[in-house]
Amino acid sequence: MTTDITELAQRMKAAAEKATPGPWYVHDKPCEDGNYGIDTSDKEFLAEAVVWWGFARQSIWREEDAKYIALANPANILALVEALETEKRICATWRKTAKSTGEKLEKAQTINAAAEKLVRCKGRYHSEQNYRALAALFGVKTPDLPPLEHENVHYADAAEMEIAALRQRIAELESRTVTVKLPQRLQPGADGWDDWYVHSDDEGEYLKFDDVLAMLTAAGIKVEAE
Repeated sequence: MTTDITELAQRMKAAAEKATPGPWYVHDKPCEDGNYGIDTSDKEFLAEAVVWWGFARQSIWREEDAKYIALANPANILALVEALETEKRICATWRKTAKSTGEKLEKAQTINAAAEKLVRCKGRYHSEQNYRALAALFGVKTPDLPPLEHENVHYADAAEMEIAALRQRIAELESRTVTVKLPQRLQPGADGWDDWYVHSDDEGEYLKFDDVLAMLTAAGIKVEAE
């Protein structure tokens, strides 16, 4: 049978409050007529809590004191003591756990502080993306960084978009048309010389008009008519 410690403690407290306050004394030396008792005074026969006068005399009965004595039986006292000892063991275990947790927390705070210093130091020499990644790795908050528009930003997608934009710009530059004037012909109007252009090299080489025109057109350069 399981004892309800809380209910038992309340019952014993109520009984103790109603009983005669202690200290109590046990007078167990019988007289000639065989009486014995539990007294609430150190003077025998003056304040007996429970007394038996044998068969020759009338017993004196203190009801509330007797109820308290009955309730404070060995079984109840042992149950209370066991509950108290169990509670002490539990408290001791919790104290050890709290101490261990406190030590772990202190170490974690030290590591976190060091990590924060590392993140902020490294963040000065890295891009914002690396700074955020390093901070996330160590669980460090970065209030000095502006918030992201979206927490699930995909940097790979952003890089692909940037590459596509660069390719488009390159294509635009490659397809552009530049208008230039060709150098003056050698002896304009002379027979045969209209098909040649002066080439400024040390050997005095001449370039043919059709070849120069083809090269300029291939390079995307528009030749302006004279």
